[in-house]
Amino acid sequence: MLFNVYYERLFRFALHYLNNEESAKDVVQDVFGHVWEKHVELLKVNNLSSWLFSITKNQCLKKIDHIKVVQKHSDVLKNRQLDIVRAALNELDTSPLIFGEIKKIIDSTLVSLSPKARRIFEMSRFENKKNREISEELGISIKTVEANMSRTLKIFKSSLKPYLPLVLYFLH
Repeated sequence: MLFNVYYERLFRFALHYLNNEESAKDVVQDVFGHVWEKHVELLKVNNLSSWLFSITKNQCLKKIDHIKVVQKHSDVLKNRQLDIVRAALNELDTSPLIFGEIKKIIDSTLVSLSPKARRIFEMSRFENKKNREISEELGISIKTVEANMSRTLKIFKSSLKPYLPLVLYFLH
């Protein structure tokens, strides 16, 4: 009976302060859990409405504290991730010398590919053609194009491993 009479009012009260339906539902569920556990105290309560809203208020305060802790933890993780990205960027060498080395490796890797694999790669990456277009133009299946690209990309990733942060944008 208490649930039917008070649920909606307590929910609206919690929602007003928490501004989140799921959090408000959690709070009201906790309130009724508390009432169930302390049902003996119901006999001592002079003003049931006041008692229930007091419990709801306290549960809202706990929920707000919990949300603050979760957000603080999330912010710490986001900041750590940004620090890692910053450190990686600081260490990244983008000098012309490095780009020259990368170009030499790409050129020598292209030369080492079979003519068919090289042509498929060039059409995909340099001519920006889709797998379907390549298969139609070369008269091969899309699966053959995909398999060749997969093997070729593995070869490039292996040969360019020290430069992957820079090169991944060129090959994918």
